[in-house]
Amino acid sequence: MSFKLSIVAPNGKIFENTVDSIAVVGTEGAFEVYSKHTPLISGLKAGKVRVRQSAQETTFEITSGIIEVDLDHNVTLLADQVTAA
Repeated sequence: MSFKLSIVAPNGKIFENTVDSIAVVGTEGAFEVYSKHTPLISGLKAGKVRVRQSAQETTFEITSGIIEVDLDHNVTLLADQVTAA
């Protein structure tokens, strides 16, 4: 199963695609989001964001941000600054 992920920074959309999972460092600790995850909003600390699509992994580095899993299980990550790692 997969879900839609959007990663957005102040300069625009950095990434948008259907993915299998995303791993982030939340303010209360690291966690992963998979398909059909419970809706949530969490603050994010600086660190790596790992995005998995099939057998491929893409890594980004963020300074801080917010992640939201909405009622339709789509995920939006709003980051202060994003760089490809």
